[in-house]
Amino acid sequence: MPQTLQDIHRLRQQKDFVGREEQIKFFGENLRYPPEDPRRRFILSVSGQGGVGKTWLLREFHRIAEKMAVTAWTDEAQESVTEVLGRIAEQFDAQKHPLKTFAERYKVYRQRKQELEADPEAPQGMAAFVGRTLAKGGLRLARRVPIGGVAADFVDEQAFASLAGDFASYVARKIGNKDEVRLVLEPLEVLTPLFLDDLQHVAGEKPVVLFFDTYERTGPFLDAWLRDVLDGRYGDVPADILLVIAGRDELDRNLWAAYDSLLARLPLEPFTGEEARGYLARKGIADERVVEVILNLSGRLPLLLSTLAAARPSDPTRVEDPSDEAVARFLKWVEDPKQRQVALDAALPRWLNRDVLAVLTGEEAAEALFGWLQGMPFLQKREAGWDYHEVVRTQMLRYKRQQSPRGWADLHGRLAGYYERSRDELGLDEKSAPRDEAWQRHTLEATYHRLCGAAHRHLAEALNGFVTAWEASADFARRWAATLRQAGADSDALPVQEWGERLAKGLEAYHNDDHPQALAFLTALLEEGHLKDGQRASILGRRGVTYLLMGQYEPALADFTRAIELDPNYAGAIARRGETCRLMEQYDQALADFTRAIELDPNDAWAIASRGETCRLMEQYDQALADFTRAIELDPDDWHLYDRALLYQKMGQGGQAEADLAAAIRRARERYQEKPQDWNNTLNLALYYLAAGAADEAERLYREAIAGGAPVHVLREALHDLDDFLALFPAHSQAQAMRDLLQAHLGQAGG
Repeated sequence: MPQTLQDIHRLRQQKDFVGREEQIKFFGENLRYPPEDPRRRFILSVSGQGGVGKTWLLREFHRIAEKMAVTAWTDEAQESVTEVLGRIAEQFDAQKHPLKTFAERYKVYRQRKQELEADPEAPQGMAAFVGRTLAKGGLRLARRVPIGGVAADFVDEQAFASLAGDFASYVARKIGNKDEVRLVLEPLEVLTPLFLDDLQHVAGEKPVVLFFDTYERTGPFLDAWLRDVLDGRYGDVPADILLVIAGRDELDRNLWAAYDSLLARLPLEPFTGEEARGYLARKGIADERVVEVILNLSGRLPLLLSTLAAARPSDPTRVEDPSDEAVARFLKWVEDPKQRQVALDAALPRWLNRDVLAVLTGEEAAEALFGWLQGMPFLQKREAGWDYHEVVRTQMLRYKRQQSPRGWADLHGRLAGYYERSRDELGLDEKSAPRDEAWQRHTLEATYHRLCGAAHRHLAEALNGFVTAWEASADFARRWAATLRQAGADSDALPVQEWGERLAKGLEAYHNDDHPQALAFLTALLEEGHLKDGQRASILGRRGVTYLLMGQYEPALADFTRAIELDPNYAGAIARRGETCRLMEQYDQALADFTRAIELDPNDAWAIASRGETCRLMEQYDQALADFTRAIELDPDDWHLYDRALLYQKMGQGGQAEADLAAAIRRARERYQEKPQDWNNTLNLALYYLAAGAADEAERLYREAIAGGAPVHVLREALHDLDDFLALFPAHSQAQAMRDLLQAHLGQAGG
């Protein structure tokens, strides 16, 4: 197979590599130690400031490793744990070591995820739970509420349980297949064990080395998962494996303390004078005056050192005229004015390819200039395209902005127009477009360039766009917030940067159930975001949900009502107002709202079951029975079966109640056998046993959850469920005994 230009470039870079001999020697020796050798380390933490050569060193490690191991490389191009797993599997497959079982299920997961994200029939207000499940790694992780902090004091467990059920019911109704529903709701729980099983087979044939670059960006979602993997939570990890993790900061010494015996830390500093001089000598730069200037200008950072040395300067008279601007120093020896200009202009886009460069330079020049740029040390190949190293790009952007403010605005306008045309050419309708990945990418880049070119003119538009992105998915909203933050930083537009940071922190608070912070964030958007009516209704709906979770029903009611006034067909707000009214015992209004929500979405199992619960409380048992039965037809969830069983018991129809409880127990018991420490399911199963008269089995499971360390908020939710049960059957002594058991434990635990 013929070599590509990139292959030749990579080989020449490898030949030029010099320095870091100590780290390279350590890596090679460590890789050759067998796993049982006490000198062997299984985790390498490479850390250091931008430009110090972390990625460069990892590439050298990778070159060494690929001669004797199966390798995979991930970086910030992957934005979730599932994407990281998928990218590793792709690279293993290319090396003829496929992760077959994992790859099959991952393909199904990707298909189902895309279907849900693009579903035009998805209930409004679903983005919160899409974020909790698809972005966080499943409903179980999404359900974690900060106990011991302020937020825990504001959680209304009953309301939260109904919201979680909303998403689970929607997924179950949309997908149907039980295994695929679990795959979407808990992707890490399903995919990680399959990944590890396949990895065991690969490691049995050849060592495995996994590289995680730019960990300062991926660590927020990877770090806890990696530690869970090493803890054995998902199954056995093969012994012949090496994890190489590179980021600005070393792995947290407290969080990673348990793995000290497996871990080696490789902090990187700028090159020593000897290493820097050796590198310049390899590049043919020997004149001492030239060497001194390069050492001073680069600070001996490998990236800047290689950039300054790229043209192999030899004329000492040229280096005695230093510019005050760092960029002029980088390009001091680039003779061609066109090349100098394109190096500056090409720093403006966040991602670069030939087509983008053609927008800046014209079609005729793009091919040759792109080939030249690829040879520059600061241009890096990523999965999504090429980009400038952060250190160099930051300097070039500042220089370009100061050099030509009008040129800066003009180029950003041209780039924004290019991405807007690319987006429009997809031909997607207004409803489905925000859920399409390509549409999202083009829109984010267009937004970035509009803000860089004229922040004051486009900020309000960007904030409205953020709300639309959030409706599509929480992941899209996170990337939108990051885009604002970067546009503000790159264009020195402080209000834009501050809004980006506020949006990012607000999203985190909202999706982590930090209700006071989420409330402040949503209120700021409503008061300062210049939102249009549709976006205002959406944020009012989210603030209403936040009030509902906090148990503050009056302000929740007011927000839902205002959202419905702005958007009379906002089914999510109508249903949530119904839930609020039900909790406030305003049953007539609750019934009216649930009925209206069902008219708007006749297949919403959660709304139908909620109306059934309202009818039961109003003693309208026939309507309640019809609603529970319809909800079960749409979503045969064990909780819906349990609700109908209690209704049957209340109606004196013991045979039907027994059948529903048996079905609910069967479904919950299957999950219990698969995963006995899914405490939500365990406690639900205990309640079903209690309702079915199997008190001994129920007590065993309640005690198992307590002894096994079930989280306090899960036990509190189980206590609420027992309260509801006792409200129906106050003379049930065994239920009272179980309630007393949970209450006593929670009292001791401070819960």
